Amino acid sequence: MMRIKEFFGGKVIIISLFLRLTSLGYAEDNFYQLEEVKITAHPLAEPLERASQEIKILKKEELTKYGLSRISSLDLRERGGFGVQEDLSFRGTTFEQNLVLFEGIKITDLQTSHHLMNLPFTENNLEAIEVLSGGASPFYGTGGFGGGLNFLLEPSKEGFNFKVGMGSYDYRDLEIKAGLPLLKEKFLNLLFSQRKAQGFIWNRDFDIRNFNLYHKDPQTTLFYGFQEKDFGARNFYTPKYDSEWEETRTHLLLAKKLINIRKLLFEPAILYRKNYDLYLLNRRNPTFYKNRHETYLYRIRLPLSLEWKENLFGFGFEGSYEEWEGLLRNGQIRKELLRREYSFFAFFKPKIGDNLFPSLQIRYDLHSKEKDFLSFGGGISYLLHEGIKSRFSFNYSYRLPSATELFYDSLGIRGNLELSSEKAINLETGLDFSQKSYHLSFTLFYRKGWKLIDWIFNGSHVLAENLDLKTIGFTWDLKKELRGHSLIISYTYLNQAGANLNFARYHGNYMRHNLVMAGDFKLPYQINLVSFLNYQKRFSQKGIVLLNLEIRKKISDKLRLSLWGKNLFDETYYEIRYAEAKKGVLGIPQWIGFRVEGGF
Repeated sequence: MMRIKEFFGGKVIIISLFLRLTSLGYAEDNFYQLEEVKITAHPLAEPLERASQEIKILKKEELTKYGLSRISSLDLRERGGFGVQEDLSFRGTTFEQNLVLFEGIKITDLQTSHHLMNLPFTENNLEAIEVLSGGASPFYGTGGFGGGLNFLLEPSKEGFNFKVGMGSYDYRDLEIKAGLPLLKEKFLNLLFSQRKAQGFIWNRDFDIRNFNLYHKDPQTTLFYGFQEKDFGARNFYTPKYDSEWEETRTHLLLAKKLINIRKLLFEPAILYRKNYDLYLLNRRNPTFYKNRHETYLYRIRLPLSLEWKENLFGFGFEGSYEEWEGLLRNGQIRKELLRREYSFFAFFKPKIGDNLFPSLQIRYDLHSKEKDFLSFGGGISYLLHEGIKSRFSFNYSYRLPSATELFYDSLGIRGNLELSSEKAINLETGLDFSQKSYHLSFTLFYRKGWKLIDWIFNGSHVLAENLDLKTIGFTWDLKKELRGHSLIISYTYLNQAGANLNFARYHGNYMRHNLVMAGDFKLPYQINLVSFLNYQKRFSQKGIVLLNLEIRKKISDKLRLSLWGKNLFDETYYEIRYAEAKKGVLGIPQWIGFRVEGGF
Protein backbone atom coordinates (compact mmCIF):
# COMPACT_ATOMS: atom_id res chain seq x y z
CA MET A 1 0.00 0.00 0.00
CA MET A 2 1.32 3.44 -0.91
CA ARG A 3 2.12 5.48 2.18
CA ILE A 4 0.62 8.94 2.53
CA LYS A 5 4.11 10.45 2.53
CA GLU A 6 4.72 9.01 -0.95
CA PHE A 7 1.29 10.08 -2.17
CA PHE A 8 1.99 13.74 -1.40
CA GLY A 9 5.22 13.50 -3.35
CA GLY A 10 7.21 15.68 -0.98
CA LYS A 11 6.84 18.17 1.82
CA VAL A 12 8.28 21.21 0.05
CA ILE A 13 5.19 21.54 -2.16
CA ILE A 14 2.95 22.05 0.88
CA ILE A 15 5.27 24.62 2.45
CA SER A 16 5.42 26.57 -0.82
CA LEU A 17 1.62 26.59 -1.06
CA PHE A 18 1.32 28.13 2.41
CA LEU A 19 3.87 30.83 1.62
CA ARG A 20 2.09 31.69 -1.63
CA LEU A 21 -1.31 31.97 0.03
CA THR A 22 -0.07 34.24 2.80
CA SER A 23 1.46 36.70 0.32
CA LEU A 24 -1.91 37.62 -1.22
CA GLY A 25 -4.03 40.63 -0.42
CA TYR A 26 -1.70 42.87 1.62
CA ALA A 27 -2.07 46.05 -0.40
CA GLU A 28 -5.75 46.53 0.34
CA ASP A 29 -5.33 46.41 4.17
CA ASN A 30 -5.55 49.46 6.41
CA PHE A 31 -4.11 49.96 9.87
CA TYR A 32 -6.36 49.80 12.87
CA GLN A 33 -5.96 50.13 16.60
CA LEU A 34 -4.39 47.28 18.54
CA GLU A 35 -6.84 44.76 20.02
CA GLU A 36 -8.86 46.01 22.98
CA VAL A 37 -8.51 42.64 24.65
CA LYS A 38 -8.12 42.55 28.43
CA ILE A 39 -5.25 40.46 29.75
CA THR A 40 -6.35 38.74 32.96
CA ALA A 41 -3.16 36.73 33.55
CA HIS A 42 -1.59 39.86 35.05
CA PRO A 43 -2.69 41.06 38.50
CA LEU A 44 -5.02 43.53 36.82
CA ALA A 45 -6.87 43.09 33.54
CA GLU A 46 -5.27 45.54 31.13
CA PRO A 47 -5.47 46.43 27.42
CA LEU A 48 -3.17 44.42 25.16
CA GLU A 49 -1.55 47.62 23.90
CA ARG A 50 0.03 48.14 27.34
CA ALA A 51 1.68 44.70 27.50
CA SER A 52 5.48 44.83 27.32
CA GLN A 53 5.90 41.04 26.99
CA GLU A 54 4.95 38.72 24.15
CA ILE A 55 1.34 37.65 24.76
CA LYS A 56 -0.99 35.64 22.55
CA ILE A 57 -4.69 35.07 23.24
CA LEU A 58 -6.09 31.86 21.76
CA LYS A 59 -9.86 32.06 21.64
CA LYS A 60 -12.08 29.01 21.65
CA GLU A 61 -12.48 28.77 17.88
CA GLU A 62 -8.72 28.81 17.33
CA LEU A 63 -8.13 26.30 20.14
CA THR A 64 -10.52 23.75 18.64
CA LYS A 65 -8.79 24.06 15.25
CA TYR A 66 -5.09 24.01 16.12
CA GLY A 67 -4.68 23.58 19.87
CA LEU A 68 -1.77 25.01 21.84
CA SER A 69 0.75 23.82 19.25
CA ARG A 70 -0.23 26.87 17.18
CA ILE A 71 2.24 28.86 19.40
CA SER A 72 5.75 28.19 18.07
CA SER A 73 7.47 29.47 21.22
CA LEU A 74 5.68 26.69 23.15
CA ASP A 75 7.01 23.15 22.80
CA LEU A 76 4.06 21.03 23.94
CA ARG A 77 5.50 17.57 24.60
CA GLU A 78 2.30 15.55 24.60
CA ARG A 79 3.80 12.19 25.68
CA GLY A 80 1.30 10.11 23.76
CA GLY A 81 -1.03 12.75 22.44
CA PHE A 82 -4.68 13.39 23.30
CA GLY A 83 -3.85 14.90 26.70
CA VAL A 84 -2.21 11.81 28.25
CA GLN A 85 0.59 13.81 29.87
CA GLU A 86 1.46 17.25 28.51
CA ASP A 87 4.78 18.87 29.43
CA LEU A 88 5.17 22.61 28.78
CA SER A 89 8.42 24.07 27.47
CA PHE A 90 8.56 27.79 26.62
CA ARG A 91 11.69 29.04 24.88
CA GLY A 92 13.76 25.98 25.72
CA THR A 93 12.84 25.60 29.40
CA THR A 94 12.10 22.34 31.20
CA PHE A 95 8.58 21.28 32.14
CA GLU A 96 9.23 22.48 35.72
CA GLN A 97 10.00 26.08 34.70
CA ASN A 98 6.59 27.20 33.44
CA LEU A 99 3.33 28.33 34.99
CA VAL A 100 -0.22 27.07 34.72
CA LEU A 101 -2.96 29.50 35.81
CA PHE A 102 -6.67 28.89 36.11
CA GLU A 103 -8.71 32.07 35.98
CA GLY A 104 -5.53 33.98 36.91
CA ILE A 105 -4.74 31.78 39.95
CA LYS A 106 -1.50 29.78 39.94
CA ILE A 107 -1.69 25.97 40.07
CA THR A 108 1.36 24.12 41.37
CA ASP A 109 2.25 20.49 42.04
CA LEU A 110 4.84 19.96 44.75
CA GLN A 111 5.66 16.45 43.52
CA THR A 112 6.37 17.18 39.85
CA SER A 113 5.16 19.46 37.06
CA HIS A 114 4.60 16.37 34.91
CA HIS A 115 1.16 16.52 36.58
CA LEU A 116 0.63 20.26 36.16
CA MET A 117 -1.59 19.79 33.10
CA ASN A 118 -3.86 17.33 34.91
CA LEU A 119 -6.75 19.75 34.48
CA PRO A 120 -10.35 18.51 34.86
CA PHE A 121 -11.84 20.46 31.96
CA THR A 122 -11.77 20.37 28.16
CA GLU A 123 -11.68 22.92 25.35
CA ASN A 124 -15.48 22.90 25.44
CA ASN A 125 -15.31 24.55 28.89
CA LEU A 126 -12.98 27.33 27.79
CA GLU A 127 -13.47 30.81 26.41
CA ALA A 128 -9.76 31.37 25.73
CA ILE A 129 -6.19 30.61 26.82
CA GLU A 130 -3.77 33.48 27.41
CA VAL A 131 -0.21 32.53 26.47
CA LEU A 132 2.49 34.54 28.24
CA SER A 133 6.08 34.03 27.09
CA GLY A 134 8.95 35.13 29.32
CA GLY A 135 9.57 35.16 33.07
CA ALA A 136 6.68 35.76 35.47
CA SER A 137 8.02 35.49 39.04
CA PRO A 138 7.32 39.21 39.71
CA PHE A 139 3.63 38.38 39.19
CA TYR A 140 3.35 34.82 40.52
CA GLY A 141 6.45 33.85 42.48
CA THR A 142 8.35 30.59 42.06
CA GLY A 143 8.48 29.21 38.51
CA GLY A 144 7.66 30.69 35.14
CA PHE A 145 11.16 31.17 33.64
CA GLY A 146 9.87 30.52 30.17
CA GLY A 147 6.21 31.49 30.29
CA GLY A 148 2.77 30.40 31.33
CA LEU A 149 -0.77 29.52 30.32
CA ASN A 150 -3.90 31.09 31.82
CA PHE A 151 -7.04 29.02 31.22
CA LEU A 152 -10.25 31.09 31.13
CA LEU A 153 -13.65 29.47 31.57
CA GLU A 154 -16.48 30.25 29.21
CA PRO A 155 -19.34 32.03 31.01
CA SER A 156 -21.99 29.50 32.00
CA LYS A 157 -25.01 29.38 29.72
CA GLU A 158 -28.04 27.29 28.92
CA GLY A 159 -27.90 24.54 26.30
CA PHE A 160 -26.79 21.02 25.49
CA ASN A 161 -23.76 19.87 23.47
CA PHE A 162 -22.33 16.48 22.62
CA LYS A 163 -19.32 15.07 20.79
CA VAL A 164 -18.73 11.46 19.73
CA GLY A 165 -15.65 10.21 17.88
CA MET A 166 -13.70 7.11 16.83
CA GLY A 167 -10.29 6.51 15.31
CA SER A 168 -7.20 4.40 14.85
CA TYR A 169 -5.95 2.04 17.58
CA ASP A 170 -9.47 1.64 18.96
CA TYR A 171 -9.68 5.32 19.83
CA ARG A 172 -12.97 6.47 21.44
CA ASP A 173 -14.02 10.00 22.37
CA LEU A 174 -17.23 11.01 24.15
CA GLU A 175 -18.14 14.39 25.61
CA ILE A 176 -21.43 15.76 26.96
CA LYS A 177 -22.01 19.29 28.25
CA ALA A 178 -25.25 20.70 29.65
CA GLY A 179 -26.30 24.11 30.94
CA LEU A 180 -29.03 24.11 33.57
CA PRO A 181 -30.88 27.16 34.92
CA LEU A 182 -30.11 28.09 38.54
CA LEU A 183 -31.74 31.45 39.17
CA LYS A 184 -32.90 34.23 36.89
CA GLU A 185 -30.32 34.51 34.07
CA LYS A 186 -27.86 32.31 35.98
CA PHE A 187 -26.84 28.84 34.86
CA LEU A 188 -24.89 25.82 36.05
CA ASN A 189 -22.77 23.99 33.48
CA LEU A 190 -21.93 20.29 33.80
CA LEU A 191 -19.51 18.33 31.64
CA PHE A 192 -18.49 14.68 31.35
CA SER A 193 -15.90 13.38 28.90
CA GLN A 194 -13.97 10.19 28.24
CA ARG A 195 -11.10 9.63 25.82
CA LYS A 196 -9.42 6.22 25.48
CA ALA A 197 -7.39 4.08 23.07
CA GLN A 198 -5.47 0.80 22.98
CA GLY A 199 -2.26 2.56 21.93
CA PHE A 200 -0.10 2.41 18.81
CA ILE A 201 2.43 0.10 20.53
CA TRP A 202 2.20 -2.01 23.65
CA ASN A 203 1.94 0.01 26.85
CA ARG A 204 0.87 3.28 25.25
CA ASP A 205 -2.84 2.76 25.97
CA PHE A 206 -4.80 5.39 27.88
CA ASP A 207 -8.16 6.15 29.47
CA ILE A 208 -8.90 9.76 30.52
CA ARG A 209 -12.14 10.79 32.24
CA ASN A 210 -13.24 14.33 33.22
CA PHE A 211 -16.17 15.65 35.20
CA ASN A 212 -16.83 19.26 36.18
CA LEU A 213 -19.61 21.62 37.17
CA TYR A 214 -19.31 25.38 37.43
CA HIS A 215 -21.01 28.75 37.38
CA LYS A 216 -19.35 31.83 35.92
CA ASP A 217 -20.71 35.34 35.37
CA PRO A 218 -18.92 38.73 35.25
CA GLN A 219 -18.69 38.91 39.07
CA THR A 220 -18.54 35.31 40.34
CA THR A 221 -16.72 32.10 39.42
CA LEU A 222 -17.40 28.79 41.21
CA PHE A 223 -15.80 25.61 39.82
CA TYR A 224 -15.28 21.99 40.84
CA GLY A 225 -13.68 19.38 38.61
CA PHE A 226 -12.40 15.81 38.90
CA GLN A 227 -10.14 13.93 36.51
CA GLU A 228 -8.97 10.30 36.28
CA LYS A 229 -6.10 9.17 34.07
CA ASP A 230 -4.86 5.60 33.54
CA PHE A 231 -2.12 5.17 30.98
CA GLY A 232 0.79 3.09 29.83
CA ALA A 233 3.88 5.25 30.39
CA ARG A 234 6.33 3.35 28.21
CA ASN A 235 9.78 5.02 28.59
CA PHE A 236 8.20 8.19 30.03
CA TYR A 237 10.81 8.29 32.81
CA THR A 238 13.44 5.65 32.01
CA PRO A 239 14.70 3.93 28.85
CA LYS A 240 15.49 0.73 30.78
CA TYR A 241 11.89 -0.49 31.13
CA ASP A 242 9.10 -0.53 28.53
CA SER A 243 6.53 -1.52 31.16
CA GLU A 244 5.92 1.69 33.16
CA TRP A 245 2.32 2.38 34.19
CA GLU A 246 0.69 5.37 35.87
CA GLU A 247 -2.64 6.36 37.40
CA THR A 248 -3.52 9.91 38.51
CA ARG A 249 -6.59 11.35 40.23
CA THR A 250 -7.05 15.13 40.42
CA HIS A 251 -9.57 17.33 42.28
CA LEU A 252 -9.70 21.07 41.55
CA LEU A 253 -11.86 23.65 43.33
CA LEU A 254 -11.93 27.42 42.65
CA ALA A 255 -14.01 30.28 44.06
CA LYS A 256 -13.52 33.89 42.96
CA LYS A 257 -15.50 37.12 43.42
CA LEU A 258 -15.02 40.50 41.71
CA ILE A 259 -15.87 43.52 43.85
CA ASN A 260 -15.91 46.84 41.99
CA ILE A 261 -16.10 50.10 43.92
CA ARG A 262 -15.82 52.88 41.36
CA LYS A 263 -12.24 52.66 40.09
CA LEU A 264 -11.19 50.20 42.80
CA LEU A 265 -11.13 46.49 41.97
CA PHE A 266 -10.85 43.74 44.55
CA GLU A 267 -10.94 40.11 43.41
CA PRO A 268 -10.36 37.62 46.26
CA ALA A 269 -9.90 34.01 45.18
CA ILE A 270 -9.27 30.64 46.80
CA LEU A 271 -8.06 27.47 45.07
CA TYR A 272 -7.78 23.88 46.30
CA ARG A 273 -6.14 21.02 44.42
CA LYS A 274 -5.42 17.42 45.31
CA ASN A 275 -3.43 15.09 43.04
CA TYR A 276 -2.94 11.36 43.62
CA ASP A 277 -0.34 9.44 41.61
CA LEU A 278 0.37 5.70 41.47
CA TYR A 279 3.46 4.65 39.50
CA LEU A 280 4.45 1.08 38.59
CA LEU A 281 7.78 0.27 37.00
CA ASN A 282 6.37 -2.99 35.64
CA ARG A 283 2.63 -3.15 35.05
CA ARG A 284 2.88 -6.92 34.53
CA ASN A 285 4.38 -7.29 38.01
CA PRO A 286 2.93 -4.46 40.18
CA THR A 287 4.82 -5.58 43.31
CA PHE A 288 8.23 -5.30 41.62
CA TYR A 289 8.53 -1.53 42.14
CA LYS A 290 5.74 0.85 43.13
CA ASN A 291 5.60 4.52 44.19
CA ARG A 292 2.53 6.33 45.52
CA HIS A 293 2.26 10.10 45.95
CA GLU A 294 -0.32 12.58 47.21
CA THR A 295 -0.05 16.35 46.87
CA TYR A 296 -2.29 19.02 48.37
CA LEU A 297 -2.44 22.70 47.45
CA TYR A 298 -4.37 25.47 49.23
CA ARG A 299 -3.96 28.99 47.83
CA ILE A 300 -5.59 32.33 48.61
CA ARG A 301 -5.02 35.43 46.51
CA LEU A 302 -6.14 38.94 47.48
CA PRO A 303 -5.30 41.44 44.70
CA LEU A 304 -6.36 45.08 44.94
CA SER A 305 -6.01 47.47 42.01
CA LEU A 306 -6.91 51.02 41.10
CA GLU A 307 -7.17 52.89 37.82
CA TRP A 308 -6.72 56.66 38.20
CA LYS A 309 -6.40 58.96 35.19
CA GLU A 310 -5.41 55.93 33.06
CA ASN A 311 -2.60 55.07 35.51
CA LEU A 312 -2.79 51.56 36.98
CA PHE A 313 -1.77 50.79 40.57
CA GLY A 314 -1.98 47.55 42.44
CA PHE A 315 -0.81 45.50 45.35
CA GLY A 316 -1.88 42.33 47.06
CA PHE A 317 -1.25 39.33 49.24
CA GLU A 318 -0.99 35.66 48.35
CA GLY A 319 -0.67 32.74 50.73
CA SER A 320 -0.26 29.06 49.99
CA TYR A 321 0.07 25.77 51.83
CA GLU A 322 1.48 22.78 49.91
CA GLU A 323 2.00 19.27 51.20
CA TRP A 324 3.51 16.20 49.54
CA GLU A 325 3.68 12.66 50.85
CA GLY A 326 5.47 9.90 48.98
CA LEU A 327 5.67 6.16 49.61
CA LEU A 328 8.62 4.95 47.56
CA ARG A 329 9.89 1.49 46.71
CA ASN A 330 6.71 -0.40 47.63
CA GLY A 331 6.21 1.70 50.74
CA GLN A 332 9.68 0.94 52.18
CA ILE A 333 10.64 4.64 52.13
CA ARG A 334 8.33 7.39 53.35
CA LYS A 335 9.10 11.02 52.41
CA GLU A 336 7.29 14.26 53.18
CA LEU A 337 7.68 17.86 52.12
CA LEU A 338 5.75 20.86 53.39
CA ARG A 339 5.89 24.38 51.95
CA ARG A 340 4.17 27.47 53.29
CA GLU A 341 4.49 30.72 51.40
CA TYR A 342 3.41 34.28 52.23
CA SER A 343 3.79 36.76 49.42
CA PHE A 344 3.35 40.49 48.90
CA PHE A 345 3.31 42.01 45.43
CA ALA A 346 2.83 45.45 43.90
CA PHE A 347 2.87 47.04 40.47
CA PHE A 348 2.72 50.48 38.93
CA LYS A 349 1.75 51.07 35.30
CA PRO A 350 1.52 54.76 34.48
CA LYS A 351 0.52 56.30 31.17
CA ILE A 352 2.94 58.95 29.91
CA GLY A 353 1.34 60.95 27.12
CA ASP A 354 -0.83 59.14 24.60
CA ASN A 355 1.71 56.55 23.48
CA LEU A 356 4.06 55.57 26.30
CA PHE A 357 3.20 52.86 28.90
CA PRO A 358 5.99 51.90 31.32
CA SER A 359 5.50 49.25 34.01
CA LEU A 360 7.19 48.04 37.18
CA GLN A 361 6.43 44.94 39.25
CA ILE A 362 7.93 43.66 42.50
CA ARG A 363 7.18 40.65 44.70
CA TYR A 364 8.59 39.33 47.98
CA ASP A 365 8.05 35.66 48.87
CA LEU A 366 8.58 34.38 52.40
CA HIS A 367 9.03 30.61 52.52
CA SER A 368 8.79 28.67 55.75
CA LYS A 369 12.13 26.90 56.44
CA GLU A 370 13.49 27.89 53.01
CA LYS A 371 15.15 30.94 51.54
CA ASP A 372 13.03 34.05 50.91
CA PHE A 373 13.11 35.66 47.47
CA LEU A 374 12.70 39.10 45.99
CA SER A 375 11.73 39.06 42.31
CA PHE A 376 11.16 42.09 40.14
CA GLY A 377 10.54 43.14 36.57
CA GLY A 378 9.53 45.98 34.35
CA GLY A 379 9.06 47.08 30.80
CA ILE A 380 7.85 49.69 28.43
CA SER A 381 5.31 49.71 25.61
CA TYR A 382 5.42 52.51 23.05
CA LEU A 383 2.89 53.14 20.25
CA LEU A 384 5.03 54.20 17.30
CA HIS A 385 2.04 54.72 15.03
CA GLU A 386 -1.58 53.69 14.88
CA GLY A 387 -1.44 49.87 14.83
CA ILE A 388 2.33 49.67 15.49
CA LYS A 389 3.76 49.01 18.95
CA SER A 390 7.31 48.50 20.20
CA ARG A 391 8.01 46.87 23.54
CA PHE A 392 10.80 45.92 25.91
CA SER A 393 10.72 43.97 29.17
CA PHE A 394 13.01 42.44 31.77
CA ASN A 395 12.50 40.35 34.89
CA TYR A 396 14.31 38.31 37.51
CA SER A 397 12.66 34.93 38.20
CA TYR A 398 13.35 31.94 40.43
CA ARG A 399 12.14 28.42 41.23
CA LEU A 400 12.38 26.07 44.20
CA PRO A 401 13.21 22.37 43.60
CA SER A 402 10.30 19.90 43.43
CA ALA A 403 9.92 16.91 45.75
CA THR A 404 10.93 14.56 42.93
CA GLU A 405 14.13 16.51 42.27
CA LEU A 406 15.00 16.38 45.98
CA PHE A 407 13.95 12.88 47.07
CA TYR A 408 13.47 10.56 44.07
CA ASP A 409 15.34 7.27 44.33
CA SER A 410 14.69 4.69 41.66
CA LEU A 411 16.75 2.12 39.78
CA GLY A 412 19.50 4.26 38.25
CA ILE A 413 17.72 7.62 38.82
CA ARG A 414 18.30 9.72 41.93
CA GLY A 415 17.28 13.11 43.29
CA ASN A 416 19.60 15.45 45.13
CA LEU A 417 19.01 17.05 48.56
CA GLU A 418 21.84 19.53 47.88
CA LEU A 419 20.11 21.23 44.94
CA SER A 420 20.10 25.03 44.87
CA SER A 421 17.13 27.13 43.82
CA GLU A 422 17.05 28.15 40.16
CA LYS A 423 17.43 31.80 39.14
CA ALA A 424 17.20 33.52 35.77
CA ILE A 425 17.18 36.94 34.11
CA ASN A 426 14.89 37.35 31.10
CA LEU A 427 15.24 40.14 28.52
CA GLU A 428 13.08 40.64 25.46
CA THR A 429 12.19 43.27 22.90
CA GLY A 430 9.71 43.21 20.05
CA LEU A 431 7.37 44.87 17.59
CA ASP A 432 3.64 44.32 16.99
CA PHE A 433 1.80 45.33 13.82
CA SER A 434 -1.99 45.25 13.46
CA GLN A 435 -4.11 45.82 10.38
CA LYS A 436 -7.74 45.03 9.66
CA SER A 437 -6.92 41.61 8.26
CA TYR A 438 -3.66 40.60 9.91
CA HIS A 439 -1.50 40.70 13.04
CA LEU A 440 2.27 40.46 12.82
CA SER A 441 4.74 40.32 15.69
CA PHE A 442 8.48 39.84 16.15
CA THR A 443 10.22 39.14 19.48
CA LEU A 444 13.92 38.81 20.29
CA PHE A 445 14.73 37.29 23.70
CA TYR A 446 17.65 36.33 25.93
CA ARG A 447 17.72 34.36 29.17
CA LYS A 448 20.63 33.67 31.51
CA GLY A 449 19.99 30.97 34.10
CA TRP A 450 21.99 30.01 37.18
CA LYS A 451 21.73 26.69 39.02
CA LEU A 452 19.08 25.37 36.65
CA ILE A 453 17.96 21.85 37.53
CA ASP A 454 18.02 18.94 35.11
CA TRP A 455 18.55 15.19 35.14
CA ILE A 456 22.11 14.47 33.96
CA PHE A 457 23.51 11.11 32.86
CA ASN A 458 27.00 10.68 34.39
CA GLY A 459 27.94 7.40 32.74
CA SER A 460 26.22 5.06 35.17
CA HIS A 461 23.30 6.94 36.79
CA VAL A 462 20.93 9.80 36.05
CA LEU A 463 21.19 12.44 38.80
CA ALA A 464 19.36 15.72 39.48
CA GLU A 465 22.02 18.43 39.20
CA ASN A 466 22.37 22.20 38.85
CA LEU A 467 23.79 23.74 35.68
CA ASP A 468 24.21 27.21 34.19
CA LEU A 469 22.67 27.91 30.82
CA LYS A 470 22.27 30.77 28.36
CA THR A 471 19.43 30.96 25.83
CA ILE A 472 18.97 33.31 22.90
CA GLY A 473 16.32 33.26 20.21
CA PHE A 474 13.50 34.98 18.37
CA THR A 475 9.86 34.44 17.41
CA TRP A 476 8.10 35.64 14.27
CA ASP A 477 4.31 35.30 14.18
CA LEU A 478 1.72 36.19 11.49
CA LYS A 479 -2.04 35.74 11.58
CA LYS A 480 -3.98 36.80 8.49
CA GLU A 481 -7.60 36.78 7.32
CA LEU A 482 -8.03 36.58 3.55
CA ARG A 483 -11.34 36.34 1.67
CA GLY A 484 -12.98 34.13 4.26
CA HIS A 485 -9.85 32.06 4.90
CA SER A 486 -7.52 32.33 7.89
CA LEU A 487 -3.77 31.69 7.76
CA ILE A 488 -1.09 31.43 10.45
CA ILE A 489 2.69 31.31 10.18
CA SER A 490 4.73 31.17 13.38
CA TYR A 491 8.46 30.42 13.74
CA THR A 492 10.75 30.27 16.79
CA TYR A 493 14.51 29.78 16.77
CA LEU A 494 16.50 28.89 19.90
CA ASN A 495 20.15 28.40 20.72
CA GLN A 496 21.33 27.26 24.16
CA ALA A 497 24.83 26.97 25.59
CA GLY A 498 25.92 25.28 28.80
CA ALA A 499 27.95 22.44 30.27
CA ASN A 500 26.51 18.89 30.09
CA LEU A 501 23.81 19.99 27.65
CA ASN A 502 24.25 16.81 25.58
CA PHE A 503 23.45 14.66 28.62
CA ALA A 504 20.69 16.82 30.13
CA ARG A 505 17.41 14.96 29.82
CA TYR A 506 15.13 17.99 29.23
CA HIS A 507 17.29 20.98 28.28
CA GLY A 508 19.11 18.60 25.96
CA ASN A 509 15.87 17.98 24.05
CA TYR A 510 15.00 21.63 23.44
CA MET A 511 13.40 22.69 20.15
CA ARG A 512 15.97 24.61 18.07
CA HIS A 513 13.65 25.23 15.09
CA ASN A 514 9.86 25.22 15.32
CA LEU A 515 7.88 26.36 12.27
CA VAL A 516 4.07 26.28 12.33
CA MET A 517 1.93 26.91 9.24
CA ALA A 518 -1.79 26.50 9.76
CA GLY A 519 -4.95 27.51 7.95
CA ASP A 520 -8.72 27.27 7.81
CA PHE A 521 -9.94 27.23 4.20
CA LYS A 522 -13.61 27.59 3.27
CA LEU A 523 -14.68 25.18 0.53
CA PRO A 524 -18.01 24.74 -1.30
CA TYR A 525 -20.99 22.95 0.28
CA GLN A 526 -20.25 24.38 3.77
CA ILE A 527 -17.02 22.39 4.08
CA ASN A 528 -13.91 23.68 5.88
CA LEU A 529 -10.39 22.31 5.51
CA VAL A 530 -8.30 22.89 8.64
CA SER A 531 -4.60 22.21 8.10
CA PHE A 532 -1.62 22.20 10.43
CA LEU A 533 1.93 21.79 9.14
CA ASN A 534 4.79 21.75 11.66
CA TYR A 535 8.54 21.51 11.03
CA GLN A 536 10.48 20.58 14.20
CA LYS A 537 14.21 20.30 14.72
CA ARG A 538 15.30 19.37 18.22
CA PHE A 539 18.82 19.70 19.53
CA SER A 540 20.71 16.45 18.74
CA GLN A 541 17.80 15.03 16.69
CA LYS A 542 16.88 15.09 13.02
CA GLY A 543 14.26 17.49 11.65
CA ILE A 544 10.74 16.20 11.01
CA VAL A 545 7.56 17.49 9.36
CA LEU A 546 4.19 16.77 10.96
CA LEU A 547 0.98 17.24 8.98
CA ASN A 548 -2.49 17.28 10.56
CA LEU A 549 -5.64 17.77 8.46
CA GLU A 550 -9.32 18.01 9.35
CA ILE A 551 -12.31 18.21 7.03
CA ARG A 552 -15.37 19.74 8.69
CA LYS A 553 -18.87 19.56 7.20
CA LYS A 554 -21.77 21.58 8.58
CA ILE A 555 -24.95 19.53 8.23
CA SER A 556 -27.17 22.03 10.04
CA ASP A 557 -26.94 24.60 12.81
CA LYS A 558 -27.18 21.71 15.27
CA LEU A 559 -24.99 19.05 13.64
CA ARG A 560 -21.39 18.92 12.30
CA LEU A 561 -19.24 16.08 10.97
CA SER A 562 -15.42 15.96 10.95
CA LEU A 563 -12.78 13.65 9.46
CA TRP A 564 -9.32 14.19 10.93
CA GLY A 565 -5.80 12.84 10.60
CA LYS A 566 -2.65 13.41 12.67
CA ASN A 567 0.97 12.90 11.56
CA LEU A 568 -0.17 12.00 8.06
CA PHE A 569 3.44 11.71 6.84
CA ASP A 570 3.85 8.97 9.48
CA GLU A 571 7.07 10.45 10.86
CA THR A 572 8.96 8.53 13.53
CA TYR A 573 10.31 10.86 16.21
CA TYR A 574 11.00 11.23 19.93
CA GLU A 575 9.43 13.91 22.11
CA ILE A 576 12.08 13.09 24.72
CA ARG A 577 15.24 11.23 23.67
CA TYR A 578 17.59 9.66 26.21
CA ALA A 579 21.11 10.21 24.91
CA GLU A 580 22.59 7.32 26.91
CA ALA A 581 20.16 4.77 25.42
CA LYS A 582 19.47 6.31 21.97
CA LYS A 583 15.75 5.81 22.52
CA GLY A 584 12.98 7.72 24.26
CA VAL A 585 9.31 8.73 24.31
CA LEU A 586 7.91 8.04 20.85
CA GLY A 587 5.54 10.56 19.32
CA ILE A 588 2.27 9.26 17.91
CA PRO A 589 2.32 7.74 14.40
CA GLN A 590 -0.23 8.33 11.64
CA TRP A 591 -3.65 8.49 13.34
CA ILE A 592 -7.02 8.92 11.59
CA GLY A 593 -10.54 9.33 12.96
CA PHE A 594 -13.94 10.98 12.65
CA ARG A 595 -16.17 13.01 14.96
CA VAL A 596 -19.85 13.98 15.21
CA GLU A 597 -20.79 17.14 17.14
CA GLY A 598 -24.12 18.72 17.86
CA GLY A 599 -26.20 20.64 20.32
CA PHE A 600 -29.13 22.87 21.00
